[in-house]
Amino acid sequence: MTQIKTRRFDTRLFIGLALVVGAALGGFTLVTATDNTTAVYVASTTLTPGHVLDKNDLVLSDVKLGKSGTSYLTAQDFTPGSVVTKAVAAGELVPVSAIGTAKQVATTNVVVQLDVPLASEAVVGSSVDVWASMSVGQGVFGPPSVIISGAQIAHITEATGLAASNGGVQVELVVPQNKVATLLESQANGDALSLVPTRGKTS
Repeated sequence: MTQIKTRRFDTRLFIGLALVVGAALGGFTLVTATDNTTAVYVASTTLTPGHVLDKNDLVLSDVKLGKSGTSYLTAQDFTPGSVVTKAVAAGELVPVSAIGTAKQVATTNVVVQLDVPLASEAVVGSSVDVWASMSVGQGVFGPPSVIISGAQIAHITEATGLAASNGGVQVELVVPQNKVATLLESQANGDALSLVPTRGKTS
């Protein structure tokens, strides 16, 4: 009878120890998984192509990314003077692929003045098509056509002079370098320009 009780006690002790060890290992695994985060940069403001990165543009955030962690900018990856090559919205993780050097950016910033208000969807960081109606006389314009597709808005300010009274604005656009001459020529000719949102941001 004593042997049976002893065996039962030993069995219970073994099971109890196994449960304790299992719980401890499970807790360690859970803590390890919870702590398995990566410190990556988040854009504190909308970043547009051609913008030279500053630490004030970025905020470090601990994020659980798994294998995709290497796809985003970390403190070790950041290099002073880096240039944005693809638009990144405020609050988004900054992809490594969106950062490069000035030589990789085939764009230029150009300011245009519009005589009409912008559409509500045309905001900093958004993609727009630039439409131009050729001036054919005093206050007379031809049919509109797209002269630049997928330009990006870098900055918006209120227009001055007569355009301001009509709700017009000045918009700094990021445009391909090979389209700069077309845009400047259109402005010099007095063409009527409009920006039409393209339903989303370029990547």
